[in-house]
Amino acid sequence: MLESPPEGIGMRSATAAIFGILLAAAGGSDAYAQDLVAQAPPPGIQPTAWTTPPVAALAQPGRLVRTTPPRTAGRYDIRRGPFAPRGPSEIRDEWILAQPKMTLPAVSPDPLAQGRWQVKFHIDRGSDFGWSQRGPAENPVDRRFLVDGEHQTTELNLRYGLFPQLSFGVRFPVHWRGAGFMDGAIDWFHELGEPIGFLDNGRPSFINDSYRVEGRQPDGTPISWADDRGTGLGNIELEAYWNFVAPCCRSDWRAAFIARLGLPTGTAPFDTGGIDIGLQVVAAKQLAPRWDIYLGIGGTYFGDTTQDGIEYESVRAHGFLALEYAVDATHSVIVETNAASRLVTNLADYPGVSWYINVALKVAVSERFELEVGFTENLEDQQGTVDFGGFAGFTLQL
Repeated sequence: MLESPPEGIGMRSATAAIFGILLAAAGGSDAYAQDLVAQAPPPGIQPTAWTTPPVAALAQPGRLVRTTPPRTAGRYDIRRGPFAPRGPSEIRDEWILAQPKMTLPAVSPDPLAQGRWQVKFHIDRGSDFGWSQRGPAENPVDRRFLVDGEHQTTELNLRYGLFPQLSFGVRFPVHWRGAGFMDGAIDWFHELGEPIGFLDNGRPSFINDSYRVEGRQPDGTPISWADDRGTGLGNIELEAYWNFVAPCCRSDWRAAFIARLGLPTGTAPFDTGGIDIGLQVVAAKQLAPRWDIYLGIGGTYFGDTTQDGIEYESVRAHGFLALEYAVDATHSVIVETNAASRLVTNLADYPGVSWYINVALKVAVSERFELEVGFTENLEDQQGTVDFGGFAGFTLQL
């Protein structure tokens, strides 16, 4: 007899350890200020925060003199320097039930230069497997819900710097969901990682490489997305970024307010009614020459809370924390964690929290072209989050 498995704490402990080590390693001293002195601002812009000390001070090695940033500080290009920050990977929650709705990613508050275009292309592919039932895997006595399938989102994101501290963007996503082929490889991965907390969630007991989204409401009414598979356009999102704390230099806090509007442009099987709204406040700070921290909090509102029998929470809270380490002038490693409140309200025994860890590598091929690759693993709750996912993409600035 199968019962809903207990929540594993191995992966959560591992994540806590990772962030503890990273924060400890970041340490922090005046060393980062030494690095800032060596970072020359773009041509035509005066130094903003750290400058060469006067002659009298040069007799005291290592002394730095802080000056008041000029009013043009908001135009300083924070991405210049030997260890320029590249920011989080902006990964959305692609869980099959979350895929049609707006979710908020980890994102950098750093502004886009006035008059510059940013083009992002991104592919995210993953496997979903969550359930709650009693009895044998394929002949349960009571199946409260089962989500078993794979997803993929291919997106193009365009953003333009209209003013030094204000930019606008638009996101075009194309979604797919279906049976897929990843189950065997993921079973092997979980078996390999079982000693450190990678739970298989009972997947080997179920039929592999199938697509099933089914369950029941608390009153017993059945729900099924058996015919809702395939490829379709998702909701186009309009975005606005306001950098209300202009980056004078990386040693100071940088912050931005981000607003998103999701239009009901989706096509079958991803068509939705109403609009989605997302609001976010994000911040960043340099901890040391090679380390940057990012954090943010926000929420979403769904204008339409029903889709094919599934009822969604109209308002959700979102938050993230990310750490970036610059391996060298062209490579950065980013570890980020994202969490959100309840998504679905009418599936019996459906979990109330979504929590992930994403690990990414970013490579600056040139000053304006950047590649990234990474993976996603769930932390909490295993029954309502992506089991495993991978992503890749590029960013081009024009």
